[in-house]
Amino acid sequence: MKTQIKHSHIGGEPGSVANVVGKSLFATDAMHEVAVRDNRPKTSTVLRAAAQVFAEQGYQAATIDAIAERAGIAKGTVYLYFHSKHELFFRVFDDYIAAIERIGRQTLERTSLTAASQIQDSIHTLLATSTQTRDLFPLILEFWSASAFPQRDAQVAASFRRAYSKFRMLIANQIRRGQREGEFDPRADASQAAAMLLGALDGTILQVLFDPGLDPVSIGDQFVTVLLHSLAAPEMAEEKLQPERGVD
Repeated sequence: MKTQIKHSHIGGEPGSVANVVGKSLFATDAMHEVAVRDNRPKTSTVLRAAAQVFAEQGYQAATIDAIAERAGIAKGTVYLYFHSKHELFFRVFDDYIAAIERIGRQTLERTSLTAASQIQDSIHTLLATSTQTRDLFPLILEFWSASAFPQRDAQVAASFRRAYSKFRMLIANQIRRGQREGEFDPRADASQAAAMLLGALDGTILQVLFDPGLDPVSIGDQFVTVLLHSLAAPEMAEEKLQPERGVD
């Protein structure tokens, strides 16, 4: 089977990104998944306001007063929905993780795609979704910071480790599928390749924070294409190296 790797990403199914972002805090017109789950309309408003304040001021400097003002409600109303700033932070974080997991699930549901295409679509959709709310990118640094010091926030650290492990396993399983189907080199270490992909994803987001003029989706698409080409089964790589007939 030939490895079908796109040189420029074309979304797998029409509206696939919209289907994801429409259910997540990490979208401009989002209704929060948590709000839908507990059926309290103001939950969405409070969580979006909290995400914006955490992104702008950082967790330590953020206050319930600032969050209430951004949400356009009284401070006491915030406490009707959340007991503390930490609970708000974790619920925002929980929505971010839920958005990533939805992307993985939706991509896997498109079983007609090759392993390479599924990996490309997962990374592309994740970056495209995140890019629609660039103002929330600093939140990811807050999540990393909380996870780097488990003594500061053991709940976020444990949840973030699980999320990374699950997404890394999802990508690794797709690579193994491609190896079984003759798409990828069976000698490649799927777990290490998946870790490289996620590392590049994190690095892309970090670079965009430093230089907002960069296009994270384009960078991600190109990197994934290069890495997947490097994973191609040996016979496919040899075919690409063969000179064309009639050429000296």
